Amino acid sequence: MFLNNLVNYIAAHEAALLLASMLLILVLLILVIYTMVRLSTMRSRYRAMMHGSEVEDIEGTLIQHIQEVERVSATNARILEENELIRQFLRKTLVRTAAVRFRAFEDMGGDLSYAVAMLDANNDGIIFSSIFARADSRSYIKPIRNGASEYPLTDEEKGVLKEAMGQSLPINY
Repeated sequence: MFLNNLVNYIAAHEAALLLASMLLILVLLILVIYTMVRLSTMRSRYRAMMHGSEVEDIEGTLIQHIQEVERVSATNARILEENELIRQFLRKTLVRTAAVRFRAFEDMGGDLSYAVAMLDANNDGIIFSSIFARADSRSYIKPIRNGASEYPLTDEEKGVLKEAMGQSLPINY
């Protein structure tokens, strides 16, 4: 009886059921095409991600990348340490210099006397001075700490010290 009713129902609504089946098949076909396009896109992205990798899976690639990041990080830390050592060294190098020639005595011809200031980034260093006279010549070395000397400076020495300290540094220490 049930089977008879079902056959009669299908026969009565045959066109509607056929149309519904065709629509269902069309929707399923669209879903299959959409899924294939998405799968193709995912495969190409996966191939691009795995390009140049020595391993075949994502886990291996991630492990490989993590190891590479750790190597780069260790190298970077070593470079930063070396950079700091270089900075400390450079702070003590003579990076500011100034010189002046002058006539120490009015009765002497030419600018034979001189003063030279040589300072590091902390304004520590020395001033060389040489005073030429007719009968003799005298040379002096005066230490400079934080831009000052414990010894009295001549006007020329003060001038070269000020000139040297006024120079900008080539890099930030």
